[in-house]
Amino acid sequence: MSLLEWSIHLGHDEITIILKRSVNHREKIQMLKTRNCNQLAEVETLMQAFVAKNQFKIGDGGFSCVYVGLMKGGSEVAVKRILVQSEDKTVENEKEIMSLIETNSPFIVNYRHFHRDDNFMYLIVDLCEENLRELVHACSIEHLQEQGPRMIWEILSGLEFLHGKGLLHRDLKPSNVLVDIEGRMKLADFGISRVLDDDETTVETFAKGTPGWMPPEVIEAIDKEEKGPFKRKSDVQVAGMIAFFILTKGEHPFGSKINWMQNILEGNPVNLEKLRDHEARRFVSYLINHKIDDRPYAHEALRDSFFIGR
Repeated sequence: MSLLEWSIHLGHDEITIILKRSVNHREKIQMLKTRNCNQLAEVETLMQAFVAKNQFKIGDGGFSCVYVGLMKGGSEVAVKRILVQSEDKTVENEKEIMSLIETNSPFIVNYRHFHRDDNFMYLIVDLCEENLRELVHACSIEHLQEQGPRMIWEILSGLEFLHGKGLLHRDLKPSNVLVDIEGRMKLADFGISRVLDDDETTVETFAKGTPGWMPPEVIEAIDKEEKGPFKRKSDVQVAGMIAFFILTKGEHPFGSKINWMQNILEGNPVNLEKLRDHEARRFVSYLINHKIDDRPYAHEALRDSFFIGR
């Protein structure tokens, strides 16, 4: 166990809080403490400080912004504030998905609270340091090749946990994998995730996701403008793309951005030769196989020889 895991195990709450303090967001947290203001008055029993201003912002996109926040007791959190739009159900869906994850996984971002008022919805989760895209661009290729197998194993472990709960992520990509203070990978952003019924293996749904980070069965459905199948192994293929992204410091197995969708649809991983490590190339090929039945499940990928001795 790491020191942080031991402190949690032994119940040393004060030590745990100290060790969990952010480094990357330290300045914003300190500023927030001096303001000592809580704009989420409705949840003041939970929140110590939260101010939705630019100096506390750590991310944005579309109709949402993410800010640092402080819970009662000192826990540092990220508060995702989303403008209420009647036609957009992704936030309520994310709340529902995260509420279904009853047992915390070290490889899934920890959900704290959800709040909605007349103008915004607020999703509160544990604060992480950065996302995988940022980490990969900041690290050397040598570091990524050394730590890559561990990072990939953690991402697949997060998927195994979700899939074991009957949950499909459906929007895996480097920016939706967060990195905590200990460097651990945590899957996040469950806005378009879906729940499988007990006897289901496939969700038939209108295709959503991020261009370049979709399996071919989803792209085919987009081209046909109809509902398409999404399975556990659909998530695994995108995990394979992310594995390649890590091991090559930001490259994509299906070539340049302009050709991603076509090459994925055709099963043409034009960049695969950039993986000089033959075992890594074999493993990534296994995950991104064009034929869905020939891809592994997450639990099968975790037992692959790629991880032995790394």
